[in-house]
Amino acid sequence: MPSSSIRTKLFWDFGTAYDLFFSLHVLHNPDPFGLKPSWAAGVRSRLPLEHRQTLELMGNIMGIPHYYVHSLPKPKSSQVVIDCLSKTPAGLRLPKLTCHGNIPQEAWAILHATTVNRKWTRLEKVAISEMLQATSNISNAVILDQMHHVWSHREAIGESILGAIKSFVENFFAEEEQRILPVLKQGLSHAQMRSGSLPLTAMVEELSSGVRYRDLEHITNLHLAPSFWTAPYLGYDELDDGAVLMLFAARPENMALIPGEIVPDALINGLKALADPTRLRILRHLAESPQTAAELSRALRLRPPTVAHHMMELRMAGVVQVIVGQEGDRHYATRFDGFDTIQELLNSFIHGD
Repeated sequence: MPSSSIRTKLFWDFGTAYDLFFSLHVLHNPDPFGLKPSWAAGVRSRLPLEHRQTLELMGNIMGIPHYYVHSLPKPKSSQVVIDCLSKTPAGLRLPKLTCHGNIPQEAWAILHATTVNRKWTRLEKVAISEMLQATSNISNAVILDQMHHVWSHREAIGESILGAIKSFVENFFAEEEQRILPVLKQGLSHAQMRSGSLPLTAMVEELSSGVRYRDLEHITNLHLAPSFWTAPYLGYDELDDGAVLMLFAARPENMALIPGEIVPDALINGLKALADPTRLRILRHLAESPQTAAELSRALRLRPPTVAHHMMELRMAGVVQVIVGQEGDRHYATRFDGFDTIQELLNSFIHGD
């Protein structure tokens, strides 16, 4: 039975398929996750060139298909993904993987009507660009051309997608899946235990290492699923009828993303973040009162891109709290618990605990 808050019903989801697709995203975008680019490139190089190119194209034109994974039958493993895509006609694979709960109907209709013989109009390009921005993808002329190409060749792209995912599982994720499965089970068990003793807002803040939603009551159904590769961030996707899916970080703070690495990512990210004088100034300023990125930029006389870069580093280190309003506005504050975690990780690592 789902537990509930005042208005929001809480449900639990589970599946390594979430990490199948999120690991692909991280391996193609290693920097924001503190992953060594050389190691990520090494993993990608295990795949044949045609499959690498297909996966890179998928990353450019699609958001992470949380919506699709949520719809899969249990146990939502990599094999279930392959089996379900194999049973899906090739021409429907791209639409199924692209579908998100927040895609506007106008953009969806444009994509389905795309053909080789007709270019998109200016207004259609605007609609597709807005859709890409809504799913956190980059929108530019090259990406729009790629989008038009793949949607006008859905049958061939569908075959390529299935082959590329099979190759990725065979060459990397099948082994990775076995490594992370017990960690995900433990993370789910811990989160379910905490749900019985914390208000929903406080529980989400704890699971996300500092993301506080001022108002969750507008969400009718909240589906929470553990993820290894998402850490330290919070995955988010709209489903249907006010329902939301959140992937919470289930990777322990003393565990690294790279298999066999003994130095925890949280320790490296924490020490790196605190070694920069500008970031220390930001933390001191945020300790006084929560600020938006724009307010920080003005107060510290920093360019907005510079503030964005530093906030990403501080967020990854777990020393900044993000306060999200109902309209999506974000305020940042210093998260003092994060300093304690870094200190504990350092002591534990040095002493070999």
